[in-house]
Amino acid sequence: MEHVPNVFTDYAETHWVPINEDMVTVQTVDATGQRENHVLSVADALAQFKVKYPFVDDAQAAELFARGG
Repeated sequence: MEHVPNVFTDYAETHWVPINEDMVTVQTVDATGQRENHVLSVADALAQFKVKYPFVDDAQAAELFARGG
């Protein structure tokens, strides 16, 4: 099975901008400075976010995604 990168744990930097209530654009920068853009559903992005930040509850995480970061 192919490894699906986690945009919050597999990259040096991660920034996101909400597209709408259902989708988010995530820009990542790896350790070499290579930038990449990802389009994820909010549900997928929240699931990946919770891997790195398990102490943040779902409501807090959803609020963060709504604002961008």
